[in-house]
Amino acid sequence: MTPTNSTDPASRLGPKLNSITNSFRRIADESTQELGITGTQSFLLGYLHCLEDRPPCQRDIEERFNIKHPTATGLLDRMAERGLVYFREDETDRRRKRILLTDKGAEAVRRTKDRLDELDARLCQGFTPQELATLNALLDRVVENAKAAGGKCRQQEGE
Repeated sequence: MTPTNSTDPASRLGPKLNSITNSFRRIADESTQELGITGTQSFLLGYLHCLEDRPPCQRDIEERFNIKHPTATGLLDRMAERGLVYFREDETDRRRKRILLTDKGAEAVRRTKDRLDELDARLCQGFTPQELATLNALLDRVVENAKAAGGKCRQQEGE
């Protein structure tokens, strides 16, 4: 049964979310292409920028972006090869490596921030602040439901 109790395929949530994800990824990739990075990489760079005072490890990234270990490894390795991030051994647990931005990665964050903010603003056009708060709360619940349904949300898996 769909959320609207309808058998109409247009009322199903999955295809709508898939369409939004594909459109968002395509637009994000186009807006960061000239910098030689993907939209996904720019999202990760922004995340690392926000956590500069407490750099995350790979597991943190896997959980935050709902991606599997091999996907995170490939993504981070490609970013390291491009000189955007580097790895530092964790001071308290030598098995862990912390992920930090290089100067080149920090510059990419500065150059993509306005573009991604503009993209977000376009997606939120016409919504009131209350509607946006409600939408965010509902989407958080959808993400949690998807996780509970068996497996990770694969919204940003792969590039």
